[in-house]
Amino acid sequence: MKKYVKIIILIMISLSLTSCWDARELNKLAIVMGVGIDKGNKFKSIDTTVQIAKVIGINMPSDMSGVTYQNNRFLNLKGEGNTISETIKYINRELNRTLFFPHNQIIIFGKDVAEDGIGKYVDFFMRNRETRLSEWIVISDRSASEILNVNPNIESTTGRNIGELIRNQKNISEVPYVDLKEFSQKIMSKTTSPVAPIIKITKKNVKPELGLSGIAVFDKNNKMIGTLNSRETAGFLWGTGRISGTVSVISIPNKSGKLSIELKHVKSKIVSKVNGDDVYIDMKIDETGDIVENTSSEDTSDPENIKNFENMQEDLIKKEIMSAINKGKEIGADIFGFGDNIYMYHPKSWNKIENNWKQRFRNIEVNVEVKSNIERSGRITKSII
Repeated sequence: MKKYVKIIILIMISLSLTSCWDARELNKLAIVMGVGIDKGNKFKSIDTTVQIAKVIGINMPSDMSGVTYQNNRFLNLKGEGNTISETIKYINRELNRTLFFPHNQIIIFGKDVAEDGIGKYVDFFMRNRETRLSEWIVISDRSASEILNVNPNIESTTGRNIGELIRNQKNISEVPYVDLKEFSQKIMSKTTSPVAPIIKITKKNVKPELGLSGIAVFDKNNKMIGTLNSRETAGFLWGTGRISGTVSVISIPNKSGKLSIELKHVKSKIVSKVNGDDVYIDMKIDETGDIVENTSSEDTSDPENIKNFENMQEDLIKKEIMSAINKGKEIGADIFGFGDNIYMYHPKSWNKIENNWKQRFRNIEVNVEVKSNIERSGRITKSII
């Protein structure tokens, strides 16, 4: 009996001493921090640009033909092929390392690729076991490689810099933050049009910098068919309840001043109604905020003034939402998911209108109802002006 016990113990010890068979050494990996997809020079080819973080103690070759930009913190490499997988193979071959994607921050699609259709490229990132569903999706107003070539001021890599710009949107709410998971879900939706923030190069003191501005809108063929400006983007954020922590500014009529309201809570709800062959959409927005600045002479302790401020805020929000709705109708993009809402709550009615939804959407009646509530006026109530 003791003999069998010893054998079992030896087997267990031997199992615990096995090494990690699938371990990969750091000096054999190229850590990817950003990926850019553009059209290639050859017919129906694509260019993939990968940004690799330079790790201390690891020497990167500087004479590779695919290098598009490098400094002491990162290296950009480009490969051309028929698919993303093929371009990755070419880059790996030239780099003599294995591209490692789990730390990737961002996926950038160039304008030309976005207009041609990006669904076929999203497939690679969804299928690859190394990529994360939390990787951010952005659309460039130029080539993606140009964006990755911008040297950031603070962050170590451009990919990380863009990632921080997007994460900061949770505080300033100027564009939506869209990750790979959300974008893919919108692609697979029957009617809802995918959207993604637009990244641009701005000039500040001659040195180029990156900024997010506006939204790129895609049709159900995954082709970019239009963009939303800042006002329309704000309307989209209001309508989808994606605004938080930002400041809304309203102009006081007949007064030489403005009122700044810091948003504390926003709740949006879309309700679809079907009456025979007629379909209606109600959008309800509940918003709560605090007055954080008053450059007018209005008394913020007066309940009547507060009510007027709330009415002005409601009117501003409604106009921004309607501008986004009208732009969506104009380009034929259901960015708010009206069709999915009807399909979910009125499946029988949806079966009757599904085939004609594109035309129905352009003519659908949308009622926007906004309720604004100002809770606090700050440490002072009367204006010091």
